[in-house]
Amino acid sequence: MLPGSRAMCSFAKQIKHLPMMYCRLQTCLGCILVFAIAGVAGAFAAPAWRDYANKPDGWYRGAEGRRITEHILSWQSPLGSWPKNLDTTAKPFEGDAKTIKGTFDNGATTGELRFLARAFRATNDRRYEQSFLKGVDHIFVAQYPIGGWPQSYPPGNQYPRHITFNDDAMVRLMELLREIATSAEYGFVDSTRRETAQEKFDRGIQCILKCQILVNGKVTVWCAQHDEVDCRPRPARSFELVSLSGAESAGILRLLMSLDRPGPEVIRAVNAGAEWFESAKLAGIRQRIVDGDKRIVQDANAPPLWARFYEIESNRPIFSGRDGVKKYDIAGIESERRNGYAWYGAWGEQVAVSYANWKAKWAGTNAAGAPIFRLVIVGDSTVCNYPENEPTRGWGQFIQGFFNESVRVVNLAKSGRSTKTFIDEGLWQKALNDKPAFILIQFGHNDSHGPDRPESTDAATSYRTYLRRYLDDARAIGATPILVTPMCRRVFRPDGKLDDALSPYANAMKEVAAEKKVGAIDLHKTSGELFQKLGEAGSAEMANKPGDRTHFNEKGARAMAELVMSELPGLVPWLRSYLK
Repeated sequence: MLPGSRAMCSFAKQIKHLPMMYCRLQTCLGCILVFAIAGVAGAFAAPAWRDYANKPDGWYRGAEGRRITEHILSWQSPLGSWPKNLDTTAKPFEGDAKTIKGTFDNGATTGELRFLARAFRATNDRRYEQSFLKGVDHIFVAQYPIGGWPQSYPPGNQYPRHITFNDDAMVRLMELLREIATSAEYGFVDSTRRETAQEKFDRGIQCILKCQILVNGKVTVWCAQHDEVDCRPRPARSFELVSLSGAESAGILRLLMSLDRPGPEVIRAVNAGAEWFESAKLAGIRQRIVDGDKRIVQDANAPPLWARFYEIESNRPIFSGRDGVKKYDIAGIESERRNGYAWYGAWGEQVAVSYANWKAKWAGTNAAGAPIFRLVIVGDSTVCNYPENEPTRGWGQFIQGFFNESVRVVNLAKSGRSTKTFIDEGLWQKALNDKPAFILIQFGHNDSHGPDRPESTDAATSYRTYLRRYLDDARAIGATPILVTPMCRRVFRPDGKLDDALSPYANAMKEVAAEKKVGAIDLHKTSGELFQKLGEAGSAEMANKPGDRTHFNEKGARAMAELVMSELPGLVPWLRSYLK
């Protein structure tokens, strides 16, 4: 290992995650040093795994992809993990495999496992699958009974045995486990392992909640390490004292805020953590390099900074050199540690942005302390709300009645709109701005109008394109979109059979749902079966007025709402706990 490389490994990680603003390159000497060394020690830095995620299948099957995959396989330890601070894609390991020291630190192991999963999906090479599963099983075994993970496994007797949030080690493991449990990309993993991954993830969340530090009766944030038995804060290297961590706590909070259905404990933890970040921000100072030395200078116009470590009792920033002596001024520690470690960062900025979005999505709690979330509905006249003094009703008006007080239904459907005009008029952006947890999307009736109409779309082309945009936009804000095929019009042929004119749009919607791997409620099918059973006369009793074959009175709208809700809990099983 290069001299000083242990001290700079955290900066290599920061370079990899620049969007997360772990450091500011113009003020971080450690980053400058890493860039300087990178030219002569290319094998030192771990690869950016995200660069491989979007490679096409053909690349993985080709010579370069095969060569890199073989390199990665050669670096796997006998236990299933990989070493850190090495580019395991660059060349094969040629020594004794027993000497490989695998770890979860600095992005090791999780990156290689994601690569191997992608390589297996592209090639179906069973060696890649077996290597991946070996690594996953190693992560399973490494989890402590209390729910945390050490920095490496077996843990040994030094500080790496502690539950390790440092450099996001545990957060990365949990994110991978959640992907294995829930993502279709890991469909090749057997059901037992996927269920175990979910169980391990859930246990990890409980561990995080247990580790959150209480100071004078007030919940705050986390230390970079915690005891593997009783969860109390623990030190690591001599300059990493017991403290409240501004860096690691940011990653933990973002993980908690990403949960699909936060319970009361998670909501309290997030609110407390975000409040601590607000209280701990440091205004009016800027980090600069002056004559090759890191300095903290006064600057009233500087954006806020957060310290890497805060004293638990006082919430004051603390610093320490290799002598392990606590200081309250960065100038008080030796130059090597002052300039070779990330003592300040913009970690709280990302917390603030994520917290604002999270609060908008999870609109507080109900009287029982359970989260309230928004379910937004978009669609046309068969869905929208109508005034009490009108006979017409849309099915969206009656969805709220199926849920308890933890769900807030917002019906933004509007008469006459199609997939195209709902976007063109800014109505879709309004739905996105509402930051819902779920969005039900039904269009088709107005899309099917003649091509000379502005709302018209083609079922084979533009209708599908617009639907894909709805799904992509919803996912981009963290919402779960669910498509609802347009119900049948109540038009009967002379032989008593329904005239199924909307089937091209219903079929197109189902095909887009399958392509984008989202849930679809087939209201077209179930409504058609209902209307056929009732016949023309019975179906007419659902009309808002005589002769209307599309719109509904309250009886018809409630019937459509029941059909929607008969399928929704099957697509999102955990919603069942919120039904009346």
